[in-house]
Amino acid sequence: MAAPPPATTKAWSYTKGGFPRQALKLTTTHPLPVFPPNDTAAANEEWLLVRVSYAALNPGDILVMNVLPAALRKTKTMVPGYDIVGTVLDVWTPPSSTQAATTTTSSTANPPPRFSVGDSIIAFIVLSHMLRTGAGGLQGVVAFPARFAVPLPRGKSPREAAGLFLAACTAAQQVVEAGVGTGDRVLVFGASGGVGSMAVQIARETVGAGGTVLAVCSGRNVEMVKGLGADEVIDYTQFAKVEDELARRFGDQPFDAIVDGFGSQAVYKSCARYLKPGGIYSAAGVHASSMSVGPVLKSGLVMFANAIWPRSVWLGGTGRTWKAVSMMDPGRELMERLVGMFGEGKLRVAVDSEWPFEQVLEAYDVLVSGRARGKVIIKVNGEGGGDGE
Repeated sequence: MAAPPPATTKAWSYTKGGFPRQALKLTTTHPLPVFPPNDTAAANEEWLLVRVSYAALNPGDILVMNVLPAALRKTKTMVPGYDIVGTVLDVWTPPSSTQAATTTTSSTANPPPRFSVGDSIIAFIVLSHMLRTGAGGLQGVVAFPARFAVPLPRGKSPREAAGLFLAACTAAQQVVEAGVGTGDRVLVFGASGGVGSMAVQIARETVGAGGTVLAVCSGRNVEMVKGLGADEVIDYTQFAKVEDELARRFGDQPFDAIVDGFGSQAVYKSCARYLKPGGIYSAAGVHASSMSVGPVLKSGLVMFANAIWPRSVWLGGTGRTWKAVSMMDPGRELMERLVGMFGEGKLRVAVDSEWPFEQVLEAYDVLVSGRARGKVIIKVNGEGGGDGE
């Protein structure tokens, strides 16, 4: 007699807030997702049951874990992790889809499932889903709506693909918000981080051969960032105030747009000296000194002030527009476009390090340090997958 399928999976989860080392616990008895889903919100869309191969860590994991009030969660237990690559174990479609062939004409039937068992996928598990179900990517097996997923291009590394979505979607939206166009001169600040490294590449693709992408990062990452497409890279560690160096070098040839993957308030406050009038400063928020409640609230207040403060320098403004980008749900169209670029080799994922599933806490230490050179990747079950236990 065949053994029954396992009812549990491995996972890193938390019930009380805090930094990863205080909050996260490793278990091998986390309940498997209910599948087919019993959530009424799932009634009208395709769902996937996925064995996770790799997952990527993001600063947003820590923000939700340590700052977001528990009252906003629908479940007591939360598993973090937005970005994953995995293999489809099962597909569920609403009953109407299976009945359509006999009860409706082909013109009114629901579309067939997008995915099949065995498909390799890249997925972005959005925050609203995690808050409602408690299910993130740092577990052996996870379930979510198929609209969160896109097929993994043939021949592409699952390890690299795991780090694609949150960073690339944020960077792509920043480039759009900054109004970057063909032939523009663009400054990318924080160019070696997850978002910044994507911004360099997307800006390069957008401005074309006639445009210029100048990047700012630390000296140890200069060659990496040049390899991503930057025409020139400035090592900010060589200057007491890098904004003064930017003004000195580019005051007479200002940029058309600035894309800030770090969130430097100092660079923004000084940007009138090196950003054209009418140019837009597009930032991934304002950098908080730590992912604790106080600094995050302060960062939020500064963001609010940046957005509403009069642009007139006579009234204390910078004279330049500031826009913040926060990626909550990128949508299928943007995800497919970025995966297309990834598949064509136009977008690469810079990987800082890979960690075994059991060393998630050490991996988060790297992320908390702020010195990661690209994405921090977790090997959950690996490229060949596993049994999820």
